[in-house]
Amino acid sequence: MVIFTAEMLTKDGVAMKTGIWILLFLALNLLAKAQQDPQFSQNMFNHMTVNPAFAGQQGHWVVSGIYRNQWQSMPDAPETYALNVDGPLKIKGIEGGFGLNVMTDKLGLQTRLLLMSDYSYKRTLGLSVLSVGVKFGIVNEKIGSDYHIPNDENHTQPGDDPAINQEDISKIKFDLGAGVFLSGKKYYAGAAVSHLTKPGFTVGQTGRFFLAPHLYLTGGYTIELASDWDIQPSAYVMTDFVSAQYSINANAVFRKMYWGGVSYRYEEAVIFMGGVELKNGIMVGYSYDWNMGGTGRYVGGSHEVTLSYSFGMEVGKRQKIYKSVRFL
Repeated sequence: MVIFTAEMLTKDGVAMKTGIWILLFLALNLLAKAQQDPQFSQNMFNHMTVNPAFAGQQGHWVVSGIYRNQWQSMPDAPETYALNVDGPLKIKGIEGGFGLNVMTDKLGLQTRLLLMSDYSYKRTLGLSVLSVGVKFGIVNEKIGSDYHIPNDENHTQPGDDPAINQEDISKIKFDLGAGVFLSGKKYYAGAAVSHLTKPGFTVGQTGRFFLAPHLYLTGGYTIELASDWDIQPSAYVMTDFVSAQYSINANAVFRKMYWGGVSYRYEEAVIFMGGVELKNGIMVGYSYDWNMGGTGRYVGGSHEVTLSYSFGMEVGKRQKIYKSVRFL
């Protein structure tokens, strides 16, 4: 037990207050960066997961999946799976798109499952296409109860903490999102918001948390260097309105098929990526995050793999028509 006397506070008050403020700053900084939605490094190929307005933008049906294994050196580190299906939808002459999203995000004892449907309304504006979309569905939160807490007087045991669940829990809530997406011959830009309903969940007797709305901003441009080479710079921002993640990217594209590039996520990681998109509609991509800073040596790198297949679809007949719009 430590007793602070008036003399100690007088002589060491400044140093002690400084230390307290430093600790508070570090704690708040760590909490602020603990955004709830998962991050993706190959975000320029993964619009469908976050932005419902992208549904149907590619003009044909696309099945895409992404797998992210984050922080290799940490036990129970984040692991994310996402599967998307989308395509054009025309109702009474109104152009639009339809999509389905399934995403699982696991971190330690917590597993989140989202099942969402997307609808977009598309309108041609000169040489550009503007889409407005809505995403709706359910989110399932599962929290295990296998806590590993040291059994001593310095640690509160799960049975004595009313904010901790004593058994596994699983709860389902309604979720809603929206977005806009603008694309032209050589550029794209999008904005989307998730968790507009702020789904809330209770844990134990007194514990409670909710999914905060997240804003996503993205944009990219194609620079034609030669007949076979293009450069595609892009930017991506994700924020929960408390903190933000910023990343910039530049991909070199050869013959509209092979691509490779580097991204920088502000104060967090340098990302190396590459892939190939074949004329039969199959695209495969891979990225590796090299985490920077003092924590990089402890958390390790992150791997991410994307896979998609594009195809035409008509009632009673399958079309083998494919045209890539990822490489504008």
